[in-house]
Amino acid sequence: MSKNEKYLIDLIKEINIKDSIPMTMHEMEVITEDEGKLDEIDGFIEVRDHEIFVIDAKEGGKQPILLPNINLHITINGQVLTRERVVFEHDKIHVQNNITSPAYAVQVSKDHLSVFLQVYPELFQKYQLKNKKRANQLMLEMETVPAECDVEEYSSQIVEEVMKKGIRVEVNTTLIMQELMNPTFKPILVAEGLPFIPAVDAQLESFIVQNITEIMEEVDGKVDFKNRLKIPTVKAGQVIAQLHPPKEGKDGINIFGDILHPKPPKKLEVRVKPRVRLNDDGTVIALQSGRPSITGRTVKHIDILDTYIVEGDVCMKTGNIYFNGDVIVRGNVRDNMSVECSGSLFVYGNVYNARLTATQHIYIFGTVINSKVIAGQLSVFYSSIYKLSQDLSITIVKLQEALDQLKSSLQAKGLAFDFGHVLTTLIDAKFSRIIQNANDIFTIIQEMPNQAKVSAKFRILLNSLLKFKHPHTIRTVHSEAELHSILFSVKDVITEMESMITDASQVQIDSANMATIKTNGDIVVKKEGVINSNLFAGGNIFFDLLDSVTRGGKLEALKSIRAGVVGTQLGVPPELYAGESISIMKIFQVVIKFPNYYTFIDEETTNFVLKYDSKSEEVINLSK
Repeated sequence: MSKNEKYLIDLIKEINIKDSIPMTMHEMEVITEDEGKLDEIDGFIEVRDHEIFVIDAKEGGKQPILLPNINLHITINGQVLTRERVVFEHDKIHVQNNITSPAYAVQVSKDHLSVFLQVYPELFQKYQLKNKKRANQLMLEMETVPAECDVEEYSSQIVEEVMKKGIRVEVNTTLIMQELMNPTFKPILVAEGLPFIPAVDAQLESFIVQNITEIMEEVDGKVDFKNRLKIPTVKAGQVIAQLHPPKEGKDGINIFGDILHPKPPKKLEVRVKPRVRLNDDGTVIALQSGRPSITGRTVKHIDILDTYIVEGDVCMKTGNIYFNGDVIVRGNVRDNMSVECSGSLFVYGNVYNARLTATQHIYIFGTVINSKVIAGQLSVFYSSIYKLSQDLSITIVKLQEALDQLKSSLQAKGLAFDFGHVLTTLIDAKFSRIIQNANDIFTIIQEMPNQAKVSAKFRILLNSLLKFKHPHTIRTVHSEAELHSILFSVKDVITEMESMITDASQVQIDSANMATIKTNGDIVVKKEGVINSNLFAGGNIFFDLLDSVTRGGKLEALKSIRAGVVGTQLGVPPELYAGESISIMKIFQVVIKFPNYYTFIDEETTNFVLKYDSKSEEVINLSK
């Protein structure tokens, strides 16, 4: 006999096949009915007054037969009844209900602050044998009848069960007894802890509108296009904001007696410029007229900005513009010109082969052609580093997991290995993205202006990442501890970048061609779309029109992208990267990227939606 045949025979021996298959109640009843009438000499079974009676057959008669019921546990002289069986007067027959339901349930809430009791109708019922007429073959059945509830007994039983769960707060026995006497059969609260009162973070309440509105007005019967922007302003002495201090919360206690501590309130640092005063009561007063500016996330910077207006084009005649405040250009920005301001920048016309930079927002009511537009200045660089650091963190964690698996396999086979060699091989084969991310961070550092602050934590990370700039230098990482230290530095920089990124600066354009546009906030394309342009947003990229086009180029958003028509049938496919979601009305060709995700679509697709789940690190297709 072969090993395979023996294995098959052993498996067959292990199969548990029952001698018979229990019949349903309906099948049993049919059999009983088919037996015909009971003769005088036949024995019988009868259930009267909920008690079983067995009478033996007389000479020549048929002995009574008891049929099994899948809902009942029946024993005859201690043996379980599984198939029909002849019974006699002297047999001891015991019956129990197989189907039992709980009389009540005690549940603890997920937050461990509440205990609930739910009483079920079964508490007020009992089972008894159903009366049956005498028959030679009989199937026993149970029926429910109302039953008295012993309130004191069950109340004590419920309290005991509650206490067994480790509950350390007072149990409301009165409510328990009321529910037992007048049941609602709904969950009732019988014990509860004391939730903590959350702390209130410091807040800066702004009394000004910072949004820029566009209103067309008629002057002498003509539409005034030059003054269509309405920029909010304040007067000297006006209260522009109120600082509300943080407020501590109060401790609570859960049902197990554990103290619940609220999170401490977050403080808010407010720094005012010389044109603004912060009073002791938290009121913020404008000391001169101008446009109010409130920026920053963890640190709020408040200022009153002046406005510089260029009535025509920015060209060789006006020269480049550098202004500490807002700049309004009522014409175009011409070739090779530069406009830089510490406030917001407004351009009524087009931008041709120029450079625009603003600390706050940039609004361009025309087309950006072969130009560079940056809003948020340093925050754009910080947002870029933040994105790359996040990617690095995710990739290094996956690299550590792969290292553990590979090391276990090598050790199991008794093979010696060099850590640096294994690490280099893994990165080269599966994690080359680490080298690219490291080099991208160094490129950004070189592009940052001189006034950018490079902290000690960031310098430590840069020193660590030198080992990842080239494949041959990765071998100098000698241990897992060193790799873990690099990951720790990356996470430190991620936290630091979060605090350095200021309030989101928005860039709004009508369209763009061969342009580079960057902001730490949102980019909004109002009209035709973008062609062969590179867009980076620390927030979202939105195309207002459903037929706005994206042809070639690259769109990157740390949050979401909402686009109209993407790609063409023959051209170079655009590349779209997002940290949260991408939705596109119509696709011809496109490269889609999320953290650790890549896909290329080269067929016509409509109503396309992908969402990235950062917890599971999976991309979910929500397309209709």
